Amino acid sequence: MSPTNKLLWLFSGTSDGNQIANDLIAKNCTLKVFVATPYGRNIAAQTLPLELIQTGRLTVDDIFEIGRIDNPDKVIDTTHPYAMEISKNLMEFCRIREIPYIRYERPEESIEENNVYYVENIKQAAEKAKTIGRQILLTLGSKNIDPFLCEEFLERIFIRMLPDPQLIQDLLSKGVSPDRIIAIQGPFSISLNKALMVDRSIDCLITKSSGKEGGIKDKVTAAQELDISVIVIKRPEMDYPVSFSDQNKMTDNILKDQ
Repeated sequence: MSPTNKLLWLFSGTSDGNQIANDLIAKNCTLKVFVATPYGRNIAAQTLPLELIQTGRLTVDDIFEIGRIDNPDKVIDTTHPYAMEISKNLMEFCRIREIPYIRYERPEESIEENNVYYVENIKQAAEKAKTIGRQILLTLGSKNIDPFLCEEFLERIFIRMLPDPQLIQDLLSKGVSPDRIIAIQGPFSISLNKALMVDRSIDCLITKSSGKEGGIKDKVTAAQELDISVIVIKRPEMDYPVSFSDQNKMTDNILKDQ
């Protein structure tokens, strides 16, 4: 397959996003990969050419400004299922610029509903946790967890998150004690999840429905084997114009007129 000069924008920051980027590069696509944080850049750079990666959180104005210079042929959104703001901004950019927007939405994992409670958002998760959790393991990352960063919860939560120094410092500045931060890179096996929960005397796990790549099944299985309550925050509903949950089918769609 010969190279194409048509530029593809791929917004990543996830393991599946980086896999898709590698696949497109192997098929001689011209690509620019966007990640939000230096940590995400370091992870992406383990498998992707560094010169293809642009780092930084982008506002909608930033996206339009870069788009004016780059003039991308298509925009591929492989960001996290809960990263609503960037997805909305990319869809708006593509709508106004009349550029194809293609979403990769990682498949959800089915969960046996044994001691599992589903909620719509982080606020509902906090309300539910008030009544069922004494020592709570948050596996939500470090962003948008403000309902738990209050006096009622600061001595009850453990936050498992990526070992990103900037994000850790942000939590410390909000009053989170260092011993309540578990900064570690996954994936986590069932046995590792269980060991962590036992060590911290966890009785309530809070997670997102983040799919296989987010390790939800192993987390929930570990919790259920220990008779630990689980609160799952449902995925937000987004009306994507084009969406795939199969990487190969999405790649075929991207390449069909390249």
